[in-house]
Amino acid sequence: MKLFLQLQRCPGSSVAHAAKARRGMTLIEVIVAIALLSGALLAMAAFIARFATVTGTTAIRAEANELVADRLEEVKGSMVYASIENTYSKTEPTILNHPGFQRQTIVTHSGGLPQSLYDYKTVTVLVTNSSLKMPAKKTTIISVF
Repeated sequence: MKLFLQLQRCPGSSVAHAAKARRGMTLIEVIVAIALLSGALLAMAAFIARFATVTGTTAIRAEANELVADRLEEVKGSMVYASIENTYSKTEPTILNHPGFQRQTIVTHSGGLPQSLYDYKTVTVLVTNSSLKMPAKKTTIISVF
């Protein structure tokens, strides 16, 4: 240790020269560090942008599913079986308090004739929005009661 300190004080020694030369970062090291940091920041920005898009789409999808479920519950709560088709089979271009959403309710009656053993209605609800790739869709079957 003593010898190292003596060599360091010696102006002509290579140890003293190496100690003086290593006091800061070289320009190349700074450029490499900035490039790595820039790459990491760009990757993080891309992740945040994708996350924001997915979060927005998920919220719209959840709202569309809720509108579908609301309509199905409304149809299932109907007290008059015979009037389900006339009352609910329609397309709503706008939904109150839900701008940008459209809802279509399709009611199909199966059976019901005197010789038929079955009498039921298939209710399908579709909710669309310009931000959704696929509409929210659910189907239920209601039988005569």
